[in-house]
Amino acid sequence: QPTTQISEEQAKQIALEHAQIKESDAAFLWAKLDYDDGVLVYDVEFYIAETNTEYDYEIDAATGTVRSFDYDAENYTPFQQGAQSGQQITEQEAKQIALAKVSGATERDIRLHLDYDDGWVLYEGKIIYQNIEYDFSIDAYSGTILEWEAESVFD
Repeated sequence: QPTTQISEEQAKQIALEHAQIKESDAAFLWAKLDYDDGVLVYDVEFYIAETNTEYDYEIDAATGTVRSFDYDAENYTPFQQGAQSGQQITEQEAKQIALAKVSGATERDIRLHLDYDDGWVLYEGKIIYQNIEYDFSIDAYSGTILEWEAESVFD
């Protein structure tokens, strides 16, 4: 039977702290032990109703280290909010939105391009910084980050 150094509750707290979310604002869907590449991890998933965002975390069960995380805007419809009827943000503005999420990353660490997905206009891109690869998509009109994923470049 595998042993863990952190509890399920501690794994939840680590994920919340990393996401900078208060527990009272989060509705946990689940947290469970699992294996990823032979490493025992807690898969932690929670939902924030206020922003309609789902977070997924993988926490090392022995050390409490965040191995990977992602979040995305669930059921996001730009037309519902009127966001895609106005002026498109520039590529530079999209870069600044993404770079603001990765402390220390600069222009040389980011690549992005304009894309069209099911009628939506999006900036899709990648930041590679300090051995972490961040993949994201940003609504080209509102600047809302629709998807964000981070994992080690070694995975």
